[in-house]
Amino acid sequence: MKYLFLTLCTSLITVVHSQSETEIFYFDLENNGEKIEVKNGKNISNNKGYDNQPSFIDDEKILYASTRNGQTDIAQYQINYKAKIFINSTEGGEYTPIKIPNKNAVSAVRLDTDGKQRLYSYNLGNGESTELIEDLVVAYYTWCNENTIVSAVIEDEKLNLYVTDITNGKSERYATNVGRSFHKIPNSNLVSFIYKENDKQWQIRSLNPQTGRTRLIAYTIEGVEDICWLDNKTIITGKEEILYKLTLKQDNNWKKVADLSSYGITNISRLAVNNQATKLLIAAETDTINDNSATHLPENINTENPNTDTIITEVKAEDIVQKHIEPFNNKNLDEFVDAFAYNVEVNQFPNEPMYAGINTLEENYKNFFNNYAKAHVKVLNRMALDNIVIDEELVTINNMTIRQATIYEVEREKIKSMTFIRNKNTSSNPEIIVNKQLEKYNERNIKGFVETYTEDIKLYKLPETITLEGLSALKTEYGLFFQQTPDLNAEIVNRIVLGNKVIDKEKVIINGQTFYAIAIYEVNDGLISKVTFVQ
Repeated sequence: MKYLFLTLCTSLITVVHSQSETEIFYFDLENNGEKIEVKNGKNISNNKGYDNQPSFIDDEKILYASTRNGQTDIAQYQINYKAKIFINSTEGGEYTPIKIPNKNAVSAVRLDTDGKQRLYSYNLGNGESTELIEDLVVAYYTWCNENTIVSAVIEDEKLNLYVTDITNGKSERYATNVGRSFHKIPNSNLVSFIYKENDKQWQIRSLNPQTGRTRLIAYTIEGVEDICWLDNKTIITGKEEILYKLTLKQDNNWKKVADLSSYGITNISRLAVNNQATKLLIAAETDTINDNSATHLPENINTENPNTDTIITEVKAEDIVQKHIEPFNNKNLDEFVDAFAYNVEVNQFPNEPMYAGINTLEENYKNFFNNYAKAHVKVLNRMALDNIVIDEELVTINNMTIRQATIYEVEREKIKSMTFIRNKNTSSNPEIIVNKQLEKYNERNIKGFVETYTEDIKLYKLPETITLEGLSALKTEYGLFFQQTPDLNAEIVNRIVLGNKVIDKEKVIINGQTFYAIAIYEVNDGLISKVTFVQ
């Protein structure tokens, strides 16, 4: 009987070893209440082996279970750097990593080499682990708050639902024969779970962890148990390559949202969204490992030794941008306008709209060509990352010459957006502090690194999405990052210096992997006050 019990424990968790290899996909999610759009998908795990059970730490960091050296451990993926680090080093295998609310720690189910299976917490500062629930064999779970866990516990060859208060160790069973999908229902104190008492029709039910009361919410698609919530009325799920949604009290049945087969996805399983429901994570089986990475690349970092398609992507982006240069210099309005997309957006850096639309662009440049007898642009330097091209330009208008940088975003053979970075007078050389920052970064010297930034430092994703604010947050995040990346090294591939701004394309080595990134540093009073990562 003991052997049967251990076999059941192992089969519920380590069934992954007999499953097809899975990958983690990251999508942008738009929901206006009437229509849900899923776009800009990327394979962020890109790993031969098992990658599953994703969750968000915050908008910039993702957790998932990932195979390395034949063992499944906790991976943390940093969206800004498009880099993966492992946050634990135990002999056992970890599954279902989730950030513990209000603590600098994550939790995960650990299956030790001796067959013991328990839920542990892992300190994000040093990776140390502590057993959370001593007497229950937890298979799947979620947090209601920092002290309360709802879990599926292995008992009598099935999964039963328990609520545990970790402050006193008390656990109560409230349902039997449940599934693996547990989610906090937004804007409520309830948790949803899958109830499998009827084999032919599984239920999505809610649980009040304080009272133990459960209530029917909806029925799953046949044979599907993985869901997540966009808000307190809308649920999404997936079957094979199709994503579906169900809006309570509105939809009579599950509605198709998207066919994700173009990403190589063949079988959707786990799903997770960030707190704002603007980003979506999907764990899925794929038809071929990494096949999709050639066309759906990470947003602002490329791997070294990219395949031919990736090289063509950047070269082609440069060619598309180049198409508008000669017509501008020759005042050929038709050819100039033809280089731009119909819905082109023109901005001042970082996010000040000037105008939008091909008709407005045509009218503006028609007047420009008529008003200025001499207009000429010369590209002094150019860097590219995926579909983003940044030019350092010398622009001559009549007898006036100015130097500027322009960020071009390319899509479907056209320039989708054009963002001008103006030259700003400065009394000091901004390269000095940026170079010092790079030196301390490569030394992994957290004290020296943070000393190159202002107290109110802000990190952004272009155009103006803030990802980190304040010196304390910078020290915490990079301190941990430095500890976990012993081979960390960055070098400058290309650089544009414009007034108080330094624009660097960087080659970064992180735990044996090579990545590329573009960063725009802004320097004020001799310190870095703002960094914008270009996507």
